[in-house]
Amino acid sequence: MIICAGSIFTDYISRINKFPKKPIKVLSRGIDKRLGGSAAVSAFTAKILGSESKFIGKFGDDDSSVFLKNELKKFSINTSKSIFIKKCQSSQSFVIEDTKGERLLAAYNDPKLLDYKKIPKLNFKKKDIYSIDMRWIDMASYIAINTNKKNIKCVADLDNFKNSNKISEIVHKASHPIFSEEGLKTYKKNINMQKALFQIFNETNKFVAVTMGSKGVYWVENNSLYHCNVPKVKTVETNCAGDVFHGAFATALSLNKSNSQSIQLAAATATLKCMKAGGIYSIPNLNNVKKFLKKLKIRKIK
Repeated sequence: MIICAGSIFTDYISRINKFPKKPIKVLSRGIDKRLGGSAAVSAFTAKILGSESKFIGKFGDDDSSVFLKNELKKFSINTSKSIFIKKCQSSQSFVIEDTKGERLLAAYNDPKLLDYKKIPKLNFKKKDIYSIDMRWIDMASYIAINTNKKNIKCVADLDNFKNSNKISEIVHKASHPIFSEEGLKTYKKNINMQKALFQIFNETNKFVAVTMGSKGVYWVENNSLYHCNVPKVKTVETNCAGDVFHGAFATALSLNKSNSQSIQLAAATATLKCMKAGGIYSIPNLNNVKKFLKKLKIRKIK
């Protein structure tokens, strides 16, 4: 079971030809309503790749909540440990995308959602793998600490955060901390990427990675630096590609893949996702990912 804990959003996607140089009125080519959120998309990715998955998040009691629950139900994703808050809006975001797949995203979280502090108690089982994001920091910290105690694998999506003791604790406790490019800059105060990775490795003595979009994925393990390339493709939609990566990485770990094999499978899944529009409905299945894997190469840098 892949257990994904953190954010879930209703995304409203507006598609335009290109971003103007200054704020003006532009004509939209279409508007879509989709499920988003790092942990939620990770849960869908795991399910589509063939694993059983569970989502743990916070919901309001509005129309958006109904939409999100229905999407999860369609894919038979368990939400039994999620929190449902009365008289509260579920998280929503408004996304503008151009024809190159680039985007501008504005997210809204109801203060009641953010202020709700109750954390569901979990039974940490050896066979489960956890995937956490930093949007629900108390839950992420709780999971990282307990998975560390029981030697359970935990993938931490380190993006969109402010440095704190809890972030540092998660980096040290989660078995697989994976930073976004901006997340790594935030955590290590804009120092060189390679130097930052080695610093974290020396502090934690374990795997640490950073995803860098079209520049691929870099990681350090066993005191060596590795890189997985990402082939050039026609990008249609970049929204949620990083979330797909983390769900695919957790799935690969559940299949007993090595860290490098898991990076390769996750990068392939995220790249294929970028080639099609449709949000969670354009996440590729495992057979298509396996066919694409040969285009991604892993090399040891030092």
